Amino acid sequence: MTYDLALAWRNLRAHPVQSLIPMIVMALAIGLSITVLALSDGAKRGIVQASDPFGVLVVGPKGDGQQLVLNTILLQGAPLGTIPPEIYDNLAADPRVSLAVPLAKGDNIGGAPIIGTNANFFELRTSVNAPPAFQIGDGAVFTDDFQVVLGSRAAQDLGLHTGDSFRAAHGVGAGLEEDVHEQIFTVVGILKPGGTAYDGAAYTTAESVWHVHEHEEGEEHAEGEEGEHEEGEEHEETGLTAILVQPVGFAEANQIWQDFYTDTTAQAVFPGQELGGLFDLLNQGVQILTVVGYLVLGIAALTVFLSMYNSTISRERDIAIMRSVGGSRVNVFRVVLFETLALTIFGALLGRLLGYGMAAIIGTVITQRSAIPLPIAYLVNLEPLLWLLPIGVGVLAGLIPAGLAYRVDVVEKLSPT
Repeated sequence: MTYDLALAWRNLRAHPVQSLIPMIVMALAIGLSITVLALSDGAKRGIVQASDPFGVLVVGPKGDGQQLVLNTILLQGAPLGTIPPEIYDNLAADPRVSLAVPLAKGDNIGGAPIIGTNANFFELRTSVNAPPAFQIGDGAVFTDDFQVVLGSRAAQDLGLHTGDSFRAAHGVGAGLEEDVHEQIFTVVGILKPGGTAYDGAAYTTAESVWHVHEHEEGEEHAEGEEGEHEEGEEHEETGLTAILVQPVGFAEANQIWQDFYTDTTAQAVFPGQELGGLFDLLNQGVQILTVVGYLVLGIAALTVFLSMYNSTISRERDIAIMRSVGGSRVNVFRVVLFETLALTIFGALLGRLLGYGMAAIIGTVITQRSAIPLPIAYLVNLEPLLWLLPIGVGVLAGLIPAGLAYRVDVVEKLSPT
């Protein structure tokens, strides 16, 4: 057995090109599967991690509940609109609510969204006994209008520190550098990294966001804009884009959800339920790519088979010599089968390096662009399958070439022609 393994390894080394090509194809097949599965797993865990601190309910304008959750918790896309601040006042005074956090998304600084809120934001926790999810790492929490606390990623990307000042740009995304408000904001604090999309945002009072727009609307009105238009715009600009609600209990959460079910101005959604729909979409994509992975694995099996088949045909005389000096048919059979298994096993090892490496690179790029954490973890539960597949492919692809070697006629191959 040991001699057969050593001979198989020597044969592979003697034909590096024939050995590397099927090994690389196998590595690509395994690597594709690992990349897809690792990214899917990382996306799910990252989204759950990013949504943990944000309460049981999200209240916002009527519309697509999933879009409301994505915009509020993951800061993806534009807000659905605004709701009257009175809704927050009512929720804050509701005995069924343990904590309500207003959110008013309006402008941005260098692409980092500026979110108007209040001190309740810094009381958000992943659980009752957990520490606050958003803690100050440098400076202090804002205590007055036009004071700003930056997320850790926003501070790093913008190069701002406590004591620095800036002017906000119009809109929720990065725009023209000259398209800015006149009001000066001052950085008073920087948050510790929290592992959520909110690391890439800036926080101030909701009144600061409203006052900036009210001031500019006043100037437009002075230049001749109709009062009726101004009144409508002011109502929109002094609204909230969402409210995070942590009810006292699950029964109270259902009661609050039912209150908003028939409301004409706002809706309440469960983030977990809406994110579950997002996971279903992710699973559909994973299933499609998994099928592609199986097709690539099939191509890898054919490549290994053709390589070993051609190699066996070209080495029939060498096999006959091996038989003539004492090697049995079983020895020959095992040598060819060991060669095939070695190709697929080394391909599986290389595939792991490629798969996890590509997943880590793609995850880093997605995290940098979206600020959504995408942790890549070792897929322990899939290891048995990821080993059985290449070994099974190796055995199936090697049986025919090994059988061909087994049946080599020594006399015919060594007789002079």
